[in-house]
Amino acid sequence: MTDATNDPNTLDATPTEAATDGYNYEFLVDAGYFDDPSSDTVSYGSDYDVEYRRSSRGPVRIAYFELPMADVPQDMPATIVRRLKRHTRLQYVWFSDPETRRVRVFRASRGNFQFSYTPAVHTGATAQRKLEKLDRVPDDIDALFDYSAVVDRFYRELWDHRSHLADALTTTTGDELGEREALLAAQRIIDRLVFLYFLVDRGVVVPVDDAGEMVPERTDSIFETLVSEHEDVWALLRTVFFERLTDRNADDVPLTDTSRLHVPYLDGGLFQPAALTTTDGTVVSEDQALLVEGFDWGALVSKLNEYDWRLDGLEQVDEDDAETAGTLTPAVLGYIFEKFVISVSKIGEDVTLGDLDASERDDLLSEGNSDVGAYYTGDDITDFKARRALWEGLREKIDDDLDDGTAPAALDPADLYRPGEDRHEAVESEQQDGFDVLYEAYSSSPAVLEYLDSKLRQLRVCDPAVGSGSFALAVANTLFEWRSMCRPETDASVLRRQIVTRNVFGVDILEGATEICKLRLWLWVLSATSVDTADGAPVTDRAEIPPLPDVTFNIRTGDSLLGLTEIGQQHALESSAIESRLRQYGEDVRAQRDASGSPRETQRDLDRRYESLKETLDERYANTQRDSDDSPLTIPDSVETADAAWESLHVTPRSSTTLSVEIPGGIPDPIDDYLDGRGFTTYTYKARLDSPTLDEHGVGSIFDTLREHFSDPDDWRVLVEREYAGWDFREENLDACHWPLEFPLVFLENGGFDVVISNPPYGASLRPEAEPLLNNAANYECQGTSDSCEWFYERALDLVHDDGVVSYIVTKSIAFYSSWSDIRARLLEETELTHVFDVGLGFVGVNLETIALVHTLGSDGRSSSPTVHRSSDLRNTTANQPVHLGWVDQAFMLDSNTIIFRPITDDQSDVLERLRAHGRRLGDVMSTGDTTRQLYIPDSNKQQLDDGDDHYINKNPWVQEFYLEDIWHRDLSDYRESVTEYAVPRVMLKVLRGTRLRAWLDPNGEVVGTEKLVNVPLEDSRPEEIAFVYAALNHPCASYYLQKAIFSETTESARVMDGQYSKPIPIPEVSAPAETAVARLAWTLTLARQLDFDSDRALSEQVQTLQTGLNAILSALYLNIHTEAAERWCDTLDGTDVPTVRALFERFYTERFATAEGTPEQYWDDIEAIVNSTVETVAQWNTAQISNAHEVAVVEDIL
Repeated sequence: MTDATNDPNTLDATPTEAATDGYNYEFLVDAGYFDDPSSDTVSYGSDYDVEYRRSSRGPVRIAYFELPMADVPQDMPATIVRRLKRHTRLQYVWFSDPETRRVRVFRASRGNFQFSYTPAVHTGATAQRKLEKLDRVPDDIDALFDYSAVVDRFYRELWDHRSHLADALTTTTGDELGEREALLAAQRIIDRLVFLYFLVDRGVVVPVDDAGEMVPERTDSIFETLVSEHEDVWALLRTVFFERLTDRNADDVPLTDTSRLHVPYLDGGLFQPAALTTTDGTVVSEDQALLVEGFDWGALVSKLNEYDWRLDGLEQVDEDDAETAGTLTPAVLGYIFEKFVISVSKIGEDVTLGDLDASERDDLLSEGNSDVGAYYTGDDITDFKARRALWEGLREKIDDDLDDGTAPAALDPADLYRPGEDRHEAVESEQQDGFDVLYEAYSSSPAVLEYLDSKLRQLRVCDPAVGSGSFALAVANTLFEWRSMCRPETDASVLRRQIVTRNVFGVDILEGATEICKLRLWLWVLSATSVDTADGAPVTDRAEIPPLPDVTFNIRTGDSLLGLTEIGQQHALESSAIESRLRQYGEDVRAQRDASGSPRETQRDLDRRYESLKETLDERYANTQRDSDDSPLTIPDSVETADAAWESLHVTPRSSTTLSVEIPGGIPDPIDDYLDGRGFTTYTYKARLDSPTLDEHGVGSIFDTLREHFSDPDDWRVLVEREYAGWDFREENLDACHWPLEFPLVFLENGGFDVVISNPPYGASLRPEAEPLLNNAANYECQGTSDSCEWFYERALDLVHDDGVVSYIVTKSIAFYSSWSDIRARLLEETELTHVFDVGLGFVGVNLETIALVHTLGSDGRSSSPTVHRSSDLRNTTANQPVHLGWVDQAFMLDSNTIIFRPITDDQSDVLERLRAHGRRLGDVMSTGDTTRQLYIPDSNKQQLDDGDDHYINKNPWVQEFYLEDIWHRDLSDYRESVTEYAVPRVMLKVLRGTRLRAWLDPNGEVVGTEKLVNVPLEDSRPEEIAFVYAALNHPCASYYLQKAIFSETTESARVMDGQYSKPIPIPEVSAPAETAVARLAWTLTLARQLDFDSDRALSEQVQTLQTGLNAILSALYLNIHTEAAERWCDTLDGTDVPTVRALFERFYTERFATAEGTPEQYWDDIEAIVNSTVETVAQWNTAQISNAHEVAVVEDIL
C-alpha cells in the first residue's frame, strides 16, 4: 500500500503489477469478475481515503483491495466493508496481502459473511479445505461462504449431547416427560446456551471485576470458567434468561470469587419460560419445575468451544483461531433447527435417540423433513425471491402514488423496472432487481431516496410457514440493504429495529420454529448494535445497550391453514363491536411494541384481551364449518382418557355426537357383549353409540373395561365424532390462526400483506382432526392434490391485499401435473407472473425438483411476460445461483393451463401464436370428456394368458411412427369389460420419451393397448377425421406445442400422455378436401411404412416422399404458410380413389392386426400399387418452399 501520488491523504490499494501469483487480482480477472474494472475511493475514518479497484457490472459486483495488512489497523477491512455496504451496491470485497499472500473476502449482501486464508497460519486439513474453496471461486464465488459442512459436523457432534441432556431432564414434581417433549426441552436449553455464546462474543454479556471494570476475555475461556465454577449450569441459564435479561434492576451473575458476568436488560419477550406437558397430561413450567441431573456440561461446552463463534460476519478473525472446527454464525441455527425437526418427527414417544444405532441416526440426519413438509431454503433461493418480491411490492406502492399525484415530481415512471412488461437483458443477466435500476438513476436525489425509504417502511411482508426464519432474514437483509442506500448515515441498529418490528411477520405451527426465528431476528439486530468492551473501563460508563425489540407480535405460533382471514368471512365477524375490539387491540399492541420497556401489567392485559378475542373467534369459526350439503362438519376426536372423552362429549350438543370404539384386530366377544349392553351398535372392528347419554361414570367404565381386557393401549382407541367447537381451535388443540387477530392493523388498515413469501410445506402429514377442514371445498376450493402446499398457495391469495405479491417455492409438479390444475388455473387467471425460477434439486437430501414463482395480484396476466431463470446446476442441490434464460408470455400458459419454465424466443413465440390461433383442440374432437389409460395386466399375469382372439399391443415401444412393430393375440376374456370400453374408433398416444409425440390409430376399435397407451376416443368422427387427427398428432407441430407449452422441454423422463397434457394440442380445423387429402396420405403412408417393415420390399424412398408431402401439407395448415400451394396439392389427392384407399387400409388393418392367423400378404401388391401411384402425384409438389420455411426450422430446432 502506498500514498497516491496526487493526494497524500489517499492510500493506494489498487493491484500492483508485481503480484502475479496467488489468489489476487489476476486470479479474479482470469475468473471473469473484472471484465469492466474501474477505480474508486472509500473513506476510512476522518484521516484518509483508500483507492481500490471495483467491478460494478455483471452478476458479481466486487471490490478489490491489495495492501499489507500489517500496516493498517486491524479493524480497517471490516470498517471499509461496512461503509461500502451502506453506500454502494457492491456484493463482495476482496482483500489481498502481497507480502503474506493472506486473503480476506467479505460478502456484503444477504447478510455478512467472511472468509480468511493465511498460508503461514492455516495448515494441514484446514488449509486443504480453504484452498478447495478458493479454487471453486471461478465457478461460484459463494463457495467461500458455504457453511453446510460446518452445519453438518456441528449437528452430528451435538446429537449425543442433546440426547444425553434430554435423558437428564426431570421435574420437581416427579412427573415424567415424554421423549419428544424432553428432546424439545433439551433443544430449548441448548438454544439458550448458544444465544449466550453469541451475547458473550458480541460483548453484550461481559465479565467485570469487583471494581465493576470490564475484563473482556476470549469466549471459550469465559465458558470454561462458567462450567468449572457452576455445577448447575441450567440454574445459571435460568437466572440469565428468566431474571437478568428481563430485569432492569439486576444485571450480574457470579462468575468466579472475584468476577461476575454483566448481563444487561434486553427484554424483547426474550425466551419466555415454556409450558411442558408430562406423560400424564400435567402441565408444568420449565423455569419452576424443570431440573437437569447428572448431565456433563463440561463435555458440551468443550465441544462448543472447538468452534469460532461470530455474531457478525464482519468481525476481525483472530489468527489464533486458525485451527478451530469452523465458524458458527446465527445462520447455522436455522439449519440446525430444520435438522432437529426431522429427528423429532421421525421417532416415536417410546424411542430414545441415544439408543438408535449409527445407521439409523445417519438416516435421520440426512433425510428431508417430509412428515412436516419442512425443508430449509438456501441463500441463493431466498435472496432471489425476496428481492424480486419486495421490488414488486414497492413498485405497487410507487405506482399508487404516481396515480394519485403524490410521488416526487422528479421521479419518472419510465424508470420503474417492470419485469412482467419490460425485457431488459442487462438487468436480468446481471441479476439486478428493480431497486438496483432505480437507485442507479436517483442515487444523487435526496428527495427521491427519502421518498423510497418512506415506501420501504410501509411494506408488510409475511411468511406463513416461517420455520426458523430463512425468508424472514432474507427479507430483513434486503430491506436493510435498500434502506441503507436511501439513508446511508442512519445508525444500522436503528434501521434493523424498525425492520423487524414494522416489516417482517411470520407464522408457524411449530413453537420451536418460531422461537428460533425470533432468536435469529434478535441476533440480527444485536450484530449491528455498537457495544463497548474496553478493557478496564467501568461497565456502568458504557453506553446503554438498547433493549431488543419485541417481535413476539410479529412472529406467531399457530396453524396458518386454519382460521379466519378476513373480517366479513362467512359472517364470522359481522358485529362492528368485534372489529372495534380488534382495532383497539392492534393499536395498543403497536404502542406497546414501540415503547421501550412497557410495564409487565401492560403485557398481561394484552394477553388477556388476546385470549378473549381468540376464544370468540374460535367459536365463530367453528360455527361456520359446514360441508357442501350445508351440514355441520364433524371431527374425529381421538380421546385417550375418560376425562378427555367426557370433556369432548360436552363441547357440542349430544344429539349430533357419536361415541365410537375402534379395535383394529377385531372386537372380541366379551367386549362386543359389553358394548352391546350399553347401547352400542357393533361391527367387526368398530362400535358406535349415537347421541350418547352416558354419565361421567359410564364413560369411565368403558375405558376401564378396555384397559382391563387389552394389555397394549395401541390395540384400541376411543373416538368422539361430533361437530367442531371453538374448543378444538384453542392453542392446545388445532391452534387456528385468525389473521385479523394475530396481525390486526395489517388486515384492518392495509387490507392484508403487501408480500407473502414462503417455502410452504408440501407432503406434510395431516392431523386427523384437521383433515375434514382442509378437505372441505368451502374452506379451500382447490382440492386437486389434497396437499398442504396447494392449500398454502390458496391461503396466500387470501393473505395479500388486492394488489399484493406472492412469492413461493414449490414442487415442480405444479407446472403441469393434472392434480395441481385447480391452483394452477387460479394462479394463471388471477395473478400476473413476473418471475419463474427453475430451481431443480434445491434442497440437500431431498430428491424433489422445485420451482420458484413470483406473482402480483390485480391483473389476469394475459399481457405479462415473466422472466425465466434456472439454477446454475439443476442436479446439484447447492448450485442454485440463478441464471437468466429469457422470457415467456403468460398467454401461452393460459392457453395450455401450464406454467412454462423455459424461455420462448421471439421466433418460437411466433410459431406458438400460429398454433394457438387454432381454436380446435384435441379435447374438442374427442367423443368423451377425457382420455383414459388402457388395459393394465400385471407382468406375472401376462405370462399366463392363453392364445385367443383379442388383439393386444403389449409394449409401448411397439408403436412407431406410422407403423406397428408387433401385436399379441390373446384371450382377454377376464378383462372383457375393459376391452369393450377401450376398443372404439380412436387414436392411441404413446408414452412421450424424448421430444416427439407418436400416435397410432384404430379406426374401428379392433385392438386394445397397454395402460401406457392413452386412449383418445373418436366415436363421433368420420374415418377421414380420425385419420386427419392421427396424422396431425404425428406431425412435428404437435410435438413442438407439447415441448414448449406443456412440458417446458423437460421430457427426459417418460410422460404418459394423459388428457391434461394431450387435450390442449391444437388440431387444425380445415376444409373437407384438405381433411380428405391428409387422411388419404396418412392411410397410404401407414400402409407403406408397415409393408416396408413387414416385408423385404424396399419402400424407403416412397416412404420418404409420402412423409415429406404429408408434413408439408400439415405444416402449411398448422403454421398458416403457403396455404394456397397446400390447397392445390390437396385437390390433386381428392379423387375417386379415396374410398379405395380407405377400404384397402381397413381390410389390411383387420388382417394384419385384428386376426390371429391373418394373411395380410394378400394385400401387399395392392398396397404397393397405391403407394406408387400416390408417390407419383406427391413427387410433383414443390414441398421445399414449406420444408425450408423459417417457421418449420424453428419447430425442428426444438425437436
